[in-house]
Amino acid sequence: MMEVKHMIRPFENNTEAFVKRLAKRSMQSERRRNAMVVISVALAAFLISFAGSTAVSLVQMQNNQISDTYEAVYSNLTETDMEALKEQPGIERAGEYYLIGEEQSVQGFKGSFIYADETMMYTGRNQMEIVDGELPEEANEIMVSRNWLKKFAPEAGIGDCIALGTESFPGEYRISGLMDLANAENSEIYGFIVSKAQLVQLPGYNPSGFRAYVHLKNVQEMDEEEIKGYCEKIAEKYGLSAPTYYSLFFSRTFGSVDFGTTAVLGVLAAVVLTGGCVVIQSIFRISIHDKIQSFGQLRTLGATKKQIMRMVKKEGRRLGWLGIFAGTAPGIIIPVFLVPKGLHIAGYLMALAATVLICRGMVALSIKKPVRMAADTSPMEAVRIASVQKGFSHRRRKRQKLNPLTLGNMNFRRDKMKTVSITISLSIGGILLLCASTLLLTYEPEALAGKYFPNGHYKVYTDSEEELSKVLYSGNPLSEELRQEILAVEGVEDVITARKSVGTDYKAGSYTGGGMGDMITQDNCQALEKGLTQGHMPEGKKGILLPDHVGVEVGTAVQLSLGGNTAEVTVDGLFDITKVSAGYGHGKYQFDGAMLYLPEELFQELLPGVGNFDYSWDIVSDPAKDSAVKMALQEILDSHTGIGLDTFSDYVEYCRSTNSAVFHIMQGIALLISLFGIINLINTTLSNLMSRKWENSVLRSVGLTKKQLHQMITVEGVGYVLLCVLLTALLGLPLAFVLHHEISAAVYGSPTAFRFPFFYMALYFLLLMAIQFLLSLWSIRKQGKQSLTEQLRKLD
Repeated sequence: MMEVKHMIRPFENNTEAFVKRLAKRSMQSERRRNAMVVISVALAAFLISFAGSTAVSLVQMQNNQISDTYEAVYSNLTETDMEALKEQPGIERAGEYYLIGEEQSVQGFKGSFIYADETMMYTGRNQMEIVDGELPEEANEIMVSRNWLKKFAPEAGIGDCIALGTESFPGEYRISGLMDLANAENSEIYGFIVSKAQLVQLPGYNPSGFRAYVHLKNVQEMDEEEIKGYCEKIAEKYGLSAPTYYSLFFSRTFGSVDFGTTAVLGVLAAVVLTGGCVVIQSIFRISIHDKIQSFGQLRTLGATKKQIMRMVKKEGRRLGWLGIFAGTAPGIIIPVFLVPKGLHIAGYLMALAATVLICRGMVALSIKKPVRMAADTSPMEAVRIASVQKGFSHRRRKRQKLNPLTLGNMNFRRDKMKTVSITISLSIGGILLLCASTLLLTYEPEALAGKYFPNGHYKVYTDSEEELSKVLYSGNPLSEELRQEILAVEGVEDVITARKSVGTDYKAGSYTGGGMGDMITQDNCQALEKGLTQGHMPEGKKGILLPDHVGVEVGTAVQLSLGGNTAEVTVDGLFDITKVSAGYGHGKYQFDGAMLYLPEELFQELLPGVGNFDYSWDIVSDPAKDSAVKMALQEILDSHTGIGLDTFSDYVEYCRSTNSAVFHIMQGIALLISLFGIINLINTTLSNLMSRKWENSVLRSVGLTKKQLHQMITVEGVGYVLLCVLLTALLGLPLAFVLHHEISAAVYGSPTAFRFPFFYMALYFLLLMAIQFLLSLWSIRKQGKQSLTEQLRKLD
């Protein structure tokens, strides 16, 4: 009997080698698909790594700002007190500082004058840095900011004499050095440092006006209570006022995780993951659909489902790694140049690892379904005619004329599942862009400034270096005469008392604090009740309210010091400082915000004889006369001392300038997110054009012109875009509205008006239309290089 030998099929031996070779050849034959996948993965990797690296840089920059600087500040010190602090064994450095104040020059600039020693300059190096020369020593020497020199004395340099022309500095001074100030380019106030020899000669010099910025030894080995306890013991030992603390140091060192930043990064990663998965899956699905006949042939030759799956997975993994590398490299490098002071190698490596994990997971999820589609291909697919797609002619209505419009519409409707899939994948990009651009428009400097100017566009407040209780006893500058003078300005409609305040110190157990104490009035009572997080409003003159972040519980006994007098009071309630707009501070940095609230009776008990506790006024004016009102107010305040002016327009400009970099980064991210939809559209359009090349050639052979063919393809593309617009509106608008409502309420205290991002969305959809038009035109011109006979020889 004749022995029948078993025929060895190509896939029975050396399976791994065949799979690798097929995957490699498949990639070589799918250059368009490969480019689309790599670009999509690279885009996702760039967005995630850029966001993560930028966050790392910003956090590190903040850590650098507090590292080896200061932890506590002692105020109202004499030179003797300063020497005593410097001799303390637990204090490593004590920077000496004296704020002289701001003065207007006849040259048209406003200068801020201080005295600081070398230790203070090192401590405050993140805010003021010597770039050339040295600190002044003689009475006729001065250090100037470099931006002032460029604008007002460009020809002068170190060693040259300059004239300042202010009230306290009328003569000439020799430049001893140059310095740079943080955010100097966004400020209209220029910094100057004078010598101690000049300081003690000034008319308003206060021997007890020094401040000490203190850095402790071994501070990293101490907890918050130990640091504050040591500083308070020194204050008690030498009879100094209670120290204040560098809040950023304690929040960064002992605070909790920044959940806000983590949440933003998490949302961005989820958005990118969603967009990337949809686009990459669509690209692979279309690729497999176009190669379904090839997979059928492989199954005929003996390839198993498992081998087909491995082959497609290898393609996806190789393309994924290429995209991850291409996108992650610039995503890590660019933040190094954007935030050079935040360099942190370990943080960048963590961002890199997170990006790789997220993107690898994205690729794995994206190709999961297409891999199954390829594996489920039947060997019978090898003998089917793949190019002639279903549903072209049998659905045509009777007597329907064939023209470019009807043919394009038939192409659009011929495969409903494919049409729905393509439209949904395109709409994802539109929805992501709509949400991102809506959040971008949520940031409104005017709305943010409106929180601080609820009653008008101007605020007048007490601005004095002298202790506020002393100012009140000597005569409150916010007097009835000043009120009437302001009311007499044309355009001013009302002057509203916004805050009644005074500086306070208090001690609750081992905790010592202080700050501006505001009077509880009928005007702010309702806002305080809404801002309470624990307890209740004070019911008698011995109850107070404290911020909920200081760690003092309701019912705690407190020793309150105000104007040199003390009283035993009780904490009746705790409030959220961010929700009580009535206590917002003044100036750009809001340093004088309300830190506790007291009943009026307690004010009168601790400051007997003071009849006027006004600290700030809101000036209500006619918006049409805004510029005239501003000039008149400035003239009035220039003739008075110890008074400051805040304007709505200045604060808006400050918000806009300080957040411009973040705004542009968000804008760039929003536009990059939209690329997911654009990439998907390019791939979809090219795939349709390539798969219907033979079909279009048949139409050309029966009389369809190139112009009509272009019209037919354009009509189909317009159908996808219009359906994408509809889905984006139906699904994206509600989501964008909810996001805007919640975020604007959290940022501004109440929801702002929703603004539809017309510019971004119009640009996006116009770009989709343009891509459809250009790609169809390119494809037709490319086909035109071959004769119809050559195009009809093959089905593809």
